[in-house]
Formats: sequence, C-alpha cells, structure tokens
Amino acid sequence: MKKAAVLLLIALVLISAGCVSQAPTQTSTTKEATVGTTTTMSNTTTTTSTTSTTTPMPTKTYAPIDFGKPKSGEILGNWYDLFDTSTIYVSQDLMELAEHYFPNASIRPSYEFQNGVAILDPKDARALLKGKPMLVTVSSYFGYVSYRVGYKYAGEEIGMMIAYKEDGKDRLIFTGNGKSGIGAALEYAMEIKGGRKVNPMLVVKKKDFRGMMLKVIGDNDWDGVKDDGEFWVLKEFAYEEPFIFNWRVVNGENVTVDGGFIRAVNGSTIYIHALSFDVKVNIKTPRDVTLTYVIENTNPSIMELPQGSEVGDTWIKFTTNEEHFEVKAKELNSYKILVFGDHRPGSGTKPPEVFLHIIDKVNEDEGVFIIDGGDLVYSGRMNEWSELMKVWHFNKPVFLASGNHEYQGEGKSIYKKLFGPTDYSFSLGNYYYIFMDNTERGYTLSSAQWAWLEKELEKAKNEGKKPILIMHAPPFDPRPGGDHSMKGGSGDKLLALMKDYGAFGIFSHIHMYWYGERDGVKVLITGGGGAPLYVPEDQGGYYHYVRMDMNTEIGVEPVKVD
Repeated sequence: MKKAAVLLLIALVLISAGCVSQAPTQTSTTKEATVGTTTTMSNTTTTTSTTSTTTPMPTKTYAPIDFGKPKSGEILGNWYDLFDTSTIYVSQDLMELAEHYFPNASIRPSYEFQNGVAILDPKDARALLKGKPMLVTVSSYFGYVSYRVGYKYAGEEIGMMIAYKEDGKDRLIFTGNGKSGIGAALEYAMEIKGGRKVNPMLVVKKKDFRGMMLKVIGDNDWDGVKDDGEFWVLKEFAYEEPFIFNWRVVNGENVTVDGGFIRAVNGSTIYIHALSFDVKVNIKTPRDVTLTYVIENTNPSIMELPQGSEVGDTWIKFTTNEEHFEVKAKELNSYKILVFGDHRPGSGTKPPEVFLHIIDKVNEDEGVFIIDGGDLVYSGRMNEWSELMKVWHFNKPVFLASGNHEYQGEGKSIYKKLFGPTDYSFSLGNYYYIFMDNTERGYTLSSAQWAWLEKELEKAKNEGKKPILIMHAPPFDPRPGGDHSMKGGSGDKLLALMKDYGAFGIFSHIHMYWYGERDGVKVLITGGGGAPLYVPEDQGGYYHYVRMDMNTEIGVEPVKVD
C-alpha cells in the first residue's frame, strides 16, 4: 500500500510539471489564420506561430409579417427592416435598376421569386398581382396601366410599391407602367430608408396587403435613375394624379412655359401642348444649353415661325439655346373657327358614328382652330378614352372646355394628361377666349374661379378685345321648363358679368343647337356632336358643328351632319 501511494504521488507531481501530454480540446471555428510574429530575446530572433479564430457574424432573421397589427404606413415605412435585401429577384430588362438601387445584393431572375423583394416589369407584375387591390393591366391605346382600387393611371412615369402576403410568404414588389415609374418606386423606398415619412392616408390597406401609388416628374430620359441634369419631383398619391404643367429642369436648364403646358420631355426635347397662339419660354439662370422644342396643338400657317423650324399640320419643331423666346401668331383681323360639343355615346365606349363624320367635315372645312365644348366620353373610364383617342385625328388645333361626363373619376387624370389644365385663356385678333370648367363643383364656379374670371375679363377690356367665354354648362336652359344648366344662381351671376363686359358665350351640355340672346347677352349652345338628342329637329335637335366668322361682328352658321 505504501508503495502504491508513493507511485501515485510521483504521478501527480509529473502531471503538474507538464511532463505528461493531454488530449487536445477540439473547438469549432469557421476560419483560421496563422500570423507570424517576431520576438527578440538575448540577441536571438525566434519566429513563432499564433492561431486566431474569427467568430461568424450572426445572420439576420426576418420574422413573418403580421399585417393585422401595424398601422397603414408602418409596413412600407419599415420595409428595410422587414424584408431581406441580400437577394433581389428581377425581370430581365430591369437588371440595371436592380444594380443601381441594390448594388450589394445577389441578383436572381424573377421566375425564381417566391418571397422577399422583387423588381418586376409590368408583364411579370401583372401575373403576380392579379386580383389584388393594386395591379397592372393593359389598355389598347395607353399600353400598360396601373390600377388602384377602381382607378387606372396611364403613363410610364407611374410606379407602385406593394407589400403583401401570398400563401404565408411575405413579398415586396416594385413595379409600374414602365422603367421610369419602377425607378420612382425604388427611389421612394430609398428615401424612406433615408428618413422620408410615408403618408398613411395614401396607403392602400386591405387585410394582408399594403400599397402606394407613385409618380415621378422629371425623369427626362425615362430610365428610372436620377441623373445629372435632372430634377425629380417624386409624389405619392391616392386618387388624383399630380401634375406640374409649366416647369421642368432639362439638361440642367430651369425651363418655364406660358401659353401651354409641358406634355412630356424626352432627353433634351421638350413637347409643349399649346393652349394659346402665344407660347413663351423662359430659362432661369441659363447655362447656354441647346434644347429642342416641339410646340403641338398649334396652327403653323398663322404663326411667326422661329428660324429653321420644321412644321406639320398642328406642330412646330425647332432647336435653340435662347434663354427667352416667344412663338406667337401674326396679326389677324378676321378668321373662322369651328365649334362642336357633346360627342359622347349614349352608352358604352365607341364614339358615335356621326362624330366620325363631324371629324371628317371639320378637317375639310376652313378654320383656324376648333373649339370642343366637352362631354367627350360617356363616363371617363380609360377604355372609353382609348376608343376616342384612336379616332382623335384633327388637322387643326383643338381647345376644349371639360364636360361632366369625362371630368370625373379616373377621367380627370386622363383629361389632364391629354389636354392639360381646364381653366386658361388666350387672345387672337380682336377676341379674347376664356375656357373654364363649370361642372366639377356642381355646375358652378368656385370663389377662386370667379375671381380669376373677373381678372380675365378685365384683361380683355384693357386690351380692347371682346371676351368669348367657353364653358360646358350654359347659364340657362332655353327649353321651356328646362334646368340643364348652371345651378344655385350661378347662371344669373355669369350672365350679369358677361353683360357688364360685353362677352359672347359658347356652351354645350344641352344636346341641341340654339343661338340667341338672353338679358342682352348673345349665347350659342352647340350640343349636337353625336350624343343622344334632347329635342325634335325643328327645335334644334340635329347633329351639327358650327362655323363661326370672327370678324368685326361674329357670324354663326350651323352645319348639319347626317
């Protein structure tokens, strides 16, 4: 026993002295690096090796989103914390957008998309979003269009940011009508990440779905990326699409237009839809950049043309680096205009056959420009506009007063996109034309409109020109017992103003022809452009347009059309 105890004591001493090796302890590492170090001892240099262990960064996990708890704007407003952006699923033609907005992400084809984040062209998005509160559909005239709870929006500058749950999988989709709108949605998301607040009142919220409609104004090359020389205005909206009619930054130049609205910009070309025969352009703080201008909806035959202009029936194209210029009409003492209104169908989408004949007739007739008194389509729906625009071919400029049938719902945005603002004015020869909407507010004018109208009438008076008022609804109904006119005393107020300033009135709304005088004011009602007629033929119930001679006196001649 003593011998055994002695041996045990010796073993313990040896172990404590390190003379007995132990089995190594295994550790789990993901990466090892050997680093050479140099130590100096007593003039002897010894190189030793040390092993360092790097602990892996924890992988971020994304819990399923509970769409029932957050408020309207919170899911879109916190998208960068809720969705994994390490992998982005992308339609083939949008790879450059993905690389621009998610430069560090792994890019995968859109057909692999099940959950996470996707950048989808309208074709791919249309398949995935079918039946959702926001989706992409197709118009026979406008191409891909975005849909938001009963409203459709045309134009490649429209985008959508959509988060929803599908079969238990959370999805975030950036899409739109074209690359520009899709880029707008992506830029919006990056601005949110940078601190921009989501307006919860504009979010579409329905069960496991959140979405925002967006529009970019200023993406001049339509590539979805904010380039040098561009200034973007990025708007979220619910129902009424935002517009900026008179201003853009183009190739760094700050361009303002008067007498028309900027319909589009493509690169360095500015398309101006004229609302007068005097279009002015002003460039603030010019940089001597050469730009191309196309003035549409004009009559080159009566205009003073810029040097080197190209012209068509209703457009003028020229290039200049001038910082201020004006394209205006020559002096005219007399001329003819052609007028019609109410060419909507009785129902459906197809323009009335008789309106197609009216188009042919006015194109053949002599006239400097055309006035359309409104009610262009049946209810303002995009499919109705599509059918109208397929036949909208005039060889003269057309100036419109908006009607109650088209200027409602989604029709308001389409009207503005095609024809611009509703209230505008211009002079030509001895006459001063004032166009106004008097249907949107219950067949009356707002206080701001009344003030603007009086200001315009004063301008006409000061210029020595006779005012011509063009509105859809007339101030009175000439039929016995009729009330298809302005409401709440507005008609009497308008007639009094017209009498004070010696104005002539052009209206439609009542489907008939009538020309006469009321309280000393001459009024033309032309509502026979194709809509169902309201009275027998002997009382003015026939299809027609009106030829007007704008001389020292106004000549009025109805032209019947079968």
